[in-house]
Amino acid sequence: MNAHEIIQLVLYFGLLIGLTPLLGGFLARVFEGKRNYLSGILGPVEKWIYRLSGVKADEEMSWKRYFFAVLIFNVIGIVSLMVLQMTQGWQPLLMNPQKFSNVPWALALNTAISFITNTNWQAYMGESTMSYLTQMAGLAVHNFLSAATGIAVLVAFARGLKRASSKTLGSF
Repeated sequence: MNAHEIIQLVLYFGLLIGLTPLLGGFLARVFEGKRNYLSGILGPVEKWIYRLSGVKADEEMSWKRYFFAVLIFNVIGIVSLMVLQMTQGWQPLLMNPQKFSNVPWALALNTAISFITNTNWQAYMGESTMSYLTQMAGLAVHNFLSAATGIAVLVAFARGLKRASSKTLGSF
């Protein structure tokens, strides 16, 4: 290692360790439902999404209800991603300028499950198989949603450990 690489590592780990209390405190406030500096901006959007989906933000779920909410969310994700892949041959020119054909159902199922489970195992070449719309609205969105789902399940697990005598885990 040369001096440049050592300086980069020291700066990276210094920044990482320095930001940990700030980011950790922010995440703790979010997971506890307390007001934070993004509440004013994202609060109305969050309320709109809750209203649209019929979710009561202050209503807690049992572990069974939480499990089924996660399961239904992921099944909807798998189906929507499969539909997007299996209909990409019919997408408009701007979304599929290479005129890629529809993805076969077995590959679409494999890809959808791998992106929903955050394994992202790819049995295809992205630039020669998936259209722009499929990559942006399907794969990129599910890259984010699968990680967010994992964080939500981890928080529910932590709440379950913390609230051993409680029958609820929060709201998915």
